[in-house]
Amino acid sequence: MNEALLEQLKQSRRWLMIAGVLAVIAGAIAIVVPAVASVTVAIFIGWMLVFGAIFLFVDAFAVRDVGRLVLRALIALITGAAGISLLVAPLKGTYTLTVLLVLYFALAGVVRIAAAIAERGLPGAGLMGFNGAVTLLLAVLIGAELPESSDWAIGLLVGIDFLFFGFAAISAATALKHSAE
Repeated sequence: MNEALLEQLKQSRRWLMIAGVLAVIAGAIAIVVPAVASVTVAIFIGWMLVFGAIFLFVDAFAVRDVGRLVLRALIALITGAAGISLLVAPLKGTYTLTVLLVLYFALAGVVRIAAAIAERGLPGAGLMGFNGAVTLLLAVLIGAELPESSDWAIGLLVGIDFLFFGFAAISAATALKHSAE
């Protein structure tokens, strides 16, 4: 099975390289203008919520039980309202998303540190603890700068993620090219 996957990857390495280069470009742009990237992410999430609300509303009518219909329609309305709110006021949305990001980083950091302590002595526990400490530090640094950090935090982090993915994809495509020779 690994041989088949490797062969497919070798055949599509050009697309992998293109995806990697585009991701590096997008990541660099997001890092240079993180406010624009943050607003773009908020708008994207807004559209996802609006489309999700449509699907949820259709689901509300899948069964003719009134109680289910009302509750499912209410979920659809809440989801749609959240999406429209992000589309109408994406700057306010970036603040809310940044607060959620800080909460996520804080909780994930604490849990990763606890997992590392519980698994000390096992392979990877030290790296897990380090990852938790860095994640917790990010929560503190971004949270301490609220509301100003909402202008740049999401865009910067998305940009960094795109860069890492892009370089990993380029590296994989390059390795696949050399293995094909």
